[in-house]
Amino acid sequence: MGIGIEKLGVYPCALSLDIAELCDARGLDAANFCGRLLCDERSVMGPFEDVVTLGVNAALTMLTGADRDAIRLLIVATESSPDQEKPVSSWLHHFLGLRSDCRNFEVKHACYGATGALHVAAGWLRSSGDPAAKALIVNADHALMHLEGPQEPVLGAAGVALLVSNNPRIIEFDPGWNGVYAHEVADIFRPAPGVETGDADESLLSYLDAVELTYDAYVARVGHAIDFDQFFAANIYHVPFGGLAQRAHFRLARREMTLSKAEAEQHWCRKSKASLTYNRRTGGVYGAATFLALAGLIDTHPSLAGGDRIGIYSYGSGSCAEFYSGTLGAEARIAIAEARVGPQLANRRPVTVHEYEACERATSAATCASDWTPPAELLPSLYDSHYAGQHKLVFRGTRNYYREYAWS
Repeated sequence: MGIGIEKLGVYPCALSLDIAELCDARGLDAANFCGRLLCDERSVMGPFEDVVTLGVNAALTMLTGADRDAIRLLIVATESSPDQEKPVSSWLHHFLGLRSDCRNFEVKHACYGATGALHVAAGWLRSSGDPAAKALIVNADHALMHLEGPQEPVLGAAGVALLVSNNPRIIEFDPGWNGVYAHEVADIFRPAPGVETGDADESLLSYLDAVELTYDAYVARVGHAIDFDQFFAANIYHVPFGGLAQRAHFRLARREMTLSKAEAEQHWCRKSKASLTYNRRTGGVYGAATFLALAGLIDTHPSLAGGDRIGIYSYGSGSCAEFYSGTLGAEARIAIAEARVGPQLANRRPVTVHEYEACERATSAATCASDWTPPAELLPSLYDSHYAGQHKLVFRGTRNYYREYAWS
């Protein structure tokens, strides 16, 4: 029984910020962030959004009544949970209208959590004994406030939902072909509410070392030598920012094919560049980034077809990394088009740097607040233009720490 991703849903927030404008305001080199690091825009959470609404709105429109009835496992991966005991999955279970006998829980492993959850779900489906069962994996995360910090232009927010089943319209995983490398490292971490810190250089080195180590472990699991160019029709990588994913491909391509730097860039343009189409417009969206890259690849790569094998690399700070693969389904382009990622990105409201800063401060103020109401006056027309009458879940604030939500 083939297991893989049947549907994919994305919610890229209601707001966007132009990275060149942010760089100009901060006195940073816009050419470096836009041209070399491959960042054009970033998604920004509005005052009516939080990690719960990101996750619900990512999954909401892709699920039919039959899907809801078939889902027996819900896993939410996040490092942005608003509660230290109650899982985000309990809110998603409720607002998505899933069955009462659906297992649900929350997992955390930085940007690797969603990939780990995905493989747990695939294994569970293979062993469940119920060919009609499905699993829902959701990753929802947002950057903590880094106003004027050095990584500010590459950060973002979004939710991505994956419906996993034995009808892999998008991608069917190659069972057993997984290369994993884990080691403890204090690269990027969140030691307290509202704090995201660490060593960015250490994280970059750990990410790049792990792409080689996981690939070697993957080849060992495949059990024979692999022609890196011919075995994979395309490759995607975890995307903290586009430039790092590009460097990961350069490292493997140059090592495996003894290419020059110029030849490696040409190979990246053919095999991987399309995967950054949407990530360049959201900023770093944590564990969701890998699957947003998959959507961008399928939507915009000119020659992919059903049966083509895709190599996938995931990395999470702390750290755990994995290289795995799958073959595209015959309906992959149709299924990704249904997610309307491009139209959703185009529909975000652009904000000024001043408005963005106000939204980030509002998100920070809501963290750990016992009583808080979203400041609608920050963007007075936003609710009417991006929520009213659209049946999205919106965050209404906290009352004595109880979180309140409503349908728009």
